[in-house]
Amino acid sequence: MTGIVLLGVALGGGAIGPALAVDSDPAATATCPAAFPAQPPALPADRPAELVRIEGLAEACRDRAGYFAYLGVLMLTQQRPQEAALALEKALLLNPELAGTQLDYAQALAELGDLASAVSLADEVSQRPDIPLALQAWLSTNLDAWRGDSWRADWSIDVLAGGESNLNSAPGIRFLTLTVPGGSVPFELAASAKPRSGGALRTILVGSAVRSLGRGLLLFAGEFTARNSPSHSDTNQRLVSANAAYVQPALGGQLGVRVVQTRLWIGNEPTYNSSGWRLLYHLPESLSLGPCGNRLGYGAESLDFPGASLQAGRYTGAEAWLSCRSEDWQVDFGLQDGNDRPSHATRPGGAQRRSDLILGVARKLGAATLSLWVQRGRATDELPYSPLLGDQARRMDRLTSRLFYEHPVVNQWSIVGYAETTSQKSNIDLFKMDNNAIYFGLRWRGL
Repeated sequence: MTGIVLLGVALGGGAIGPALAVDSDPAATATCPAAFPAQPPALPADRPAELVRIEGLAEACRDRAGYFAYLGVLMLTQQRPQEAALALEKALLLNPELAGTQLDYAQALAELGDLASAVSLADEVSQRPDIPLALQAWLSTNLDAWRGDSWRADWSIDVLAGGESNLNSAPGIRFLTLTVPGGSVPFELAASAKPRSGGALRTILVGSAVRSLGRGLLLFAGEFTARNSPSHSDTNQRLVSANAAYVQPALGGQLGVRVVQTRLWIGNEPTYNSSGWRLLYHLPESLSLGPCGNRLGYGAESLDFPGASLQAGRYTGAEAWLSCRSEDWQVDFGLQDGNDRPSHATRPGGAQRRSDLILGVARKLGAATLSLWVQRGRATDELPYSPLLGDQARRMDRLTSRLFYEHPVVNQWSIVGYAETTSQKSNIDLFKMDNNAIYFGLRWRGL
């Protein structure tokens, strides 16, 4: 990435220079510099502070192409390609002739996975007669990579410490009332079946890899999460998920297919397995609302519970997503709806209808990011769950919210932390559950 930033800005310096002379009119705010550096600070440790300084000039330099070009380059050096793309796009709207900025914009698009647009833009720049020989060689190498001759990988690892109020996801009741032929009888739950609170360590490893294939993109992604509690080792969890997808232009938008696998262990015992597929369709830009994109999906998933095989089933359902972004904000809204049909006719509750509403909001606060994620779900059984539990169809309403904060410190290191709360209500006491969690730690982003 450093190569494109330095080469792109170096060329941009040559192109920005004349543009700045035109830009520098009496209307420009006095606090906006007459010119900007041709390259970001040479020392990586100096770049976060420089980015904060430049972001503080947003209002004063709102009509300056050179400002947005330099801002975008700085964001690229801090692994913020989405915001970099927005800034560089503004620079090119103000001055389309900034060749160096076009290359930086192509780099940002490539890092976001839009290799087709990156190749098209870089191809256009490579035809310019004022491209230096060294940059022509760089363009040739990267065009080959973007066209699919190499993989691009991205990963991060979080190490967090904190605690939770209900490590074992136990119901928040002391007594459970069972319905027997002689009437209703309350039974006290065993200590192991009651909520247990305590400290825990979390490790989260996330990675992805992408390359072009034919007319589309091939993507692999995975996540490993481990939670370990020194005082309650039987509640320790390990979650592994992986997916592979292929997406290519079709029907005016993007059409793709994804296969997914998930495994969960609790206390070293396999608890949950799932595998499935999903069809994806990104609607054409002409159907988008402003800076928003739309995505539809439909898929199926096999669900297995090794310790309770009677609960196995197959889920099929549809989803719709709306994603909007600006320079400082990102908003995602999703709707999922489907049915979980039992593999065994005697499964308690029979088929289950599931619906979820998901809202994600992220806001830039200088170099830091504050995000909120909220999910509201409902699951309703088709048949009574059990005569012992009132012989009624089970209904569960679940609300989960998470407030997450990340602040870059130096190079690829960030301070991270989150607070999460989960509340599940049900017409059957056994399925009522609440949990509150808070964690703080460090994140390291790989290059």
